[in-house]
Amino acid sequence: MDKPTFKQRIAYDLGSELPAELHAWVVQDVVGRGAMERYLIRFVGPIIPFFVLILLFPGPMTLKLGLIVMMIVPLIIFTIALTYVWRRYRLVQHGLDPDLVDHEKCKDCDREVYNLRYRR
Repeated sequence: MDKPTFKQRIAYDLGSELPAELHAWVVQDVVGRGAMERYLIRFVGPIIPFFVLILLFPGPMTLKLGLIVMMIVPLIIFTIALTYVWRRYRLVQHGLDPDLVDHEKCKDCDREVYNLRYRR
């Protein structure tokens, strides 16, 4: 499986489409092992420096940490809530089947069917 160059990877992380020969890599990136962790790092990682800047504000440390927590908790909640939509969008953007996101659900269903059929 080909991997994108550094320049292609930065463009991909910023939302652009990769060439057709890298579609296998896109599928692995969006629905493969560790996809959720990569997704969270891509969305929460760039915002961390802004949270660090809050520590430079004048005032007690508890107020600063409380402010950071009040901003990061909704960010993480909405990021996790929108992962399904974002992953389907990235697959459609590259001309791939958006139902690949449901691959994990299919594995669970297959396991249930197997258990019902052969584990009596």
